Amino acid sequence: MQSPLIELERVGFRRQQTDILVDVSWRLERQRHWAVLGPNGCGKTTMLRIACGYLWQTSGTVRRLGAELVDLGTLRRSIGWVASDLAPRIPPDELAIETVVSGRVAQVGLRRIGELQPTDADFEAARNLLREMRCESLAEKPFGVLSQGERQQTLVARARMVDPLLIVLDEPCAGMDPGVRERFLAWLEQLAAAPTSPSLLLVTHHVEEIMPSFESTLVMQNGRIAAAGPTAEVVQASLLEAIYGIKVDRLEKSGGRLWPIWQA
Repeated sequence: MQSPLIELERVGFRRQQTDILVDVSWRLERQRHWAVLGPNGCGKTTMLRIACGYLWQTSGTVRRLGAELVDLGTLRRSIGWVASDLAPRIPPDELAIETVVSGRVAQVGLRRIGELQPTDADFEAARNLLREMRCESLAEKPFGVLSQGERQQTLVARARMVDPLLIVLDEPCAGMDPGVRERFLAWLEQLAAAPTSPSLLLVTHHVEEIMPSFESTLVMQNGRIAAAGPTAEVVQASLLEAIYGIKVDRLEKSGGRLWPIWQA
């Protein structure tokens, strides 16, 4: 039996006499997809940065790939992080295929210098990946003309160039209009349902963005885990009211997704 990708045991993180995480215990199994919900400042990103080896906890235990001590360089190469601050750093005139290839050499903005020059094989792999992900039509378009949804698709492909075990999608739909968002989420559901998909972690504020393949949800509040488990059991009106401080009139289910109707 394979060990979990990540396991947190009573993890805490304290900075400037403030507890940002308190007693967090959670495990991510291989090839499982999780959504992570919670208001701003609740500790979501801090928890994930600790889980992925970008921050050190101040208490508790973190096991990655079954061990407390791992080569963090190797670990980070096995994790793709698609965050909202990455897209503005991509040169607007860079072709999407070049952006995807840049993931192989860990560059933001592909540069053909030194030993890190991409190979023909890298470009072939990138095209095959875009084809597999059903977005090969983006390959020759400049990154700057892509829609927000197409940019996120390109960045997910970029993250997959190193065949990661895990991709973290940190609020990927922020700023998208409803049409772009729905097209992107439909594409994300296809990716998540594919047998070749790595584990996916979707960080969001919006319950309706949790697609059916994200069968598990973790909810954070005030640096603690408020709930974690099957999405259908965790995402309840009472819990949403507690963490967001606003009344939920009802939860509607449509297309395998839950849609909260907030009470004005």
